[in-house]
Amino acid sequence: MFRLVCLSSTALISCVALTTASFAADLYVVGEPVYPTVLPAVSALNGKISIEGGAFDAEGFGAVTGSVSVPLGQRFGLQLDGAVGVLDDDFYGGVGGHLFWRDPAYALLGIYGSYTSIEDIDGEISRIGVEGEYYWNQFTVKTVLGAEFIDIDPPVDFDDTNFFAFTDLSYYATDDLELSVGHRYTGEKNALALGVEYQLNQQIFSSGVALYAEGRIGEDDYKGAWAGVRMYLGDNKSLIRRHREDDPTDWSEDNLFGILNGNPGACVPDPDALFGQDYYDYSDGYNTCTGERVDSRPVKDAQS
Repeated sequence: MFRLVCLSSTALISCVALTTASFAADLYVVGEPVYPTVLPAVSALNGKISIEGGAFDAEGFGAVTGSVSVPLGQRFGLQLDGAVGVLDDDFYGGVGGHLFWRDPAYALLGIYGSYTSIEDIDGEISRIGVEGEYYWNQFTVKTVLGAEFIDIDPPVDFDDTNFFAFTDLSYYATDDLELSVGHRYTGEKNALALGVEYQLNQQIFSSGVALYAEGRIGEDDYKGAWAGVRMYLGDNKSLIRRHREDDPTDWSEDNLFGILNGNPGACVPDPDALFGQDYYDYSDGYNTCTGERVDSRPVKDAQS
């Protein structure tokens, strides 16, 4: 009888052990990706707010930027961007939008649009294009490309349509430290793009707080540097997970560069040449910025 009880007990323990092992094996499989494919395009409603300052060429600037991201079902997401700031005592502002498909384990693909205006040169730039991201271990490749439409009102009176392209290669030295290098092409000018972002210890800061800095080194006046602090609104998670599960890149600063690059040297035509040597002489004027002859009569009549 005692032997029968022992055999039964052994069989029961073996059965429980095998069942537990089988269950554990189902929970963990060697070689599984870090991000299961069941994750949605956007983890949940989230946002970020940034305060930054620096210089574009020789002009100081300060800005506040923000983004809100929302899930659209399991595989799609929407992000809206906004920016307001001051560049050399002149106001500028912009908005942007991203509509995208994403699998946080692999890639993002979507469409991007933006509009930015600046007060001092009465100029604006609109963009429409496609954007994509590819994730591989600690590396991320980001790109957006398309068409940009630059419109600067008189006296410069400049309109142009160009191709634009932004690309970054990011390496996460740790899950909370991103180092990036890339290329920018806007306003028919090229620039090297450098960046760093570090998320502070979340045990000290209840919400995600990150410090960042960026720089541009390019043709003519296409250069600048700025730094700031960014607060992430949403679940606590590492920086690499925020970038892949929550919000796509906000390109606000490079939108502003598009206007400055598109403006031909921020040139203001000489009034005497523009209106003719004699203000009341209705002969054609000469635009010293574009080298074109202009009909000065409408300008003079409006000022009479």
